Amino acid sequence: MSSFYSEEELKDLGLKAFGRNVLISRKCSIYGAKNILLGSNVRIDDFCILSGQITIGSNVHISAYNALYGSKGIEIGDFCGISPRCTLFSATDDFSGEYMVSPMVPEEFTNVQGGKIVLTKYVQIGSGTIIMPNVVFGEGAATGAMSLIKSNVPAWKIYAGVPAKEIKERSRNLLKFAEKCKFN
Repeated sequence: MSSFYSEEELKDLGLKAFGRNVLISRKCSIYGAKNILLGSNVRIDDFCILSGQITIGSNVHISAYNALYGSKGIEIGDFCGISPRCTLFSATDDFSGEYMVSPMVPEEFTNVQGGKIVLTKYVQIGSGTIIMPNVVFGEGAATGAMSLIKSNVPAWKIYAGVPAKEIKERSRNLLKFAEKCKFN
């Protein structure tokens, strides 16, 4: 038996849709599969959590121990990668003390806020990065390891730190390889 679900097993998961060559670890936890759409050539490794409204393009790798909490939406474009142990929060509780905090408390006593996270094409997220709600990564943006992303990351920039700041321009050399890829 493979460590990844077969195509028949993927159909049984109840995903909204998925393309060709999709490899999802049997050790991945998926909540609300009917809200998850996957392109082709997608690999999701062990101990990942996918929950909520999630759209993943083609040629995407999500490494082990990632958590994608998409109650307000997460979109991941083509040729993106998420290194191990990252967390994407499309919503967050209000920790001020003015409200209760927990999905086990009636909604009228909480103040959950959020917005969609968008990773456009060619984005790479460094290991241990945390991405807060309502953030857009421009094409080719990247983060260094252990970064906290609270605001948009411009195209072809590398951000790192807590909170993350621009550290340098990212090379566009990878585009010449992407043009040669025959993946659909």
